[in-house]
Amino acid sequence: MTKKKTFLILLIIGSILLCACSGKTPAESGTVENATELVMSSLKTLDLDTFNRYTDNYVCTHRNWIGIPTSKEYRVFNELLQPSFVKNKDYRRNYQLSQKIMQNLSWEIDDVRKSDKKAEIDMTITNLDLSVATGNYIVSILENMSQSGGLGIVSLIKDMLDLGRDMDGFLSVIDSMDSGDTCTTSVTLSAFWDDGMWKLHVSDEFINAFMGGNIDSDEYPEEIMQKISELEREIENNAEDWAEKWEEKWEEKF
Repeated sequence: MTKKKTFLILLIIGSILLCACSGKTPAESGTVENATELVMSSLKTLDLDTFNRYTDNYVCTHRNWIGIPTSKEYRVFNELLQPSFVKNKDYRRNYQLSQKIMQNLSWEIDDVRKSDKKAEIDMTITNLDLSVATGNYIVSILENMSQSGGLGIVSLIKDMLDLGRDMDGFLSVIDSMDSGDTCTTSVTLSAFWDDGMWKLHVSDEFINAFMGGNIDSDEYPEEIMQKISELEREIENNAEDWAEKWEEKWEEKF
């Protein structure tokens, strides 16, 4: 049950980041260091025009059978970088959540190594630890299930469906996190010279680092894991009690 909920949370997280144009012309990258600072600053401010300009985030354009573009593919922010004239409710709430996550991003360039038109950048990236956020969110859902008598498969399905819509709940969890709930990741990025500027490669390691370091983890701090186990046992016991009562009523009736 926990892994299924974690998967749904990661689907939310995986689709939250979107294009937010600053309306400003970015400074030329010049050096690898400057390009890296531009990329990281654009992430923090959600200026994805700049992010896309100084990275290889764009992959390709998909077209229909007569050659008309239908969508674009990106390494990250894919769903919310699609062209849209109407910013619907999902777009707005996803933007709000992405702001919450990226506003705590910080970084430090430790070392840069250049060789002709390629370079490597050693960085230390710090952000909110999303394993703490998702763990606490799962705890809040399990607590609601336990307190509201969430019994049986019907209730479980309802709670898991609500998870996909409960953006406010996840925002509240992030708001409650303090300065100690962070994750610092050391990562080596690669850069390349293209079209008169340095660009960074958007690798899985890079994405994991700026999204909180533990985005793919289903392991949480020991205190949270213990709380989840306790709540799961409580819900299972409640379900067993409910099944016994239902069986007794059935036998009385027939």
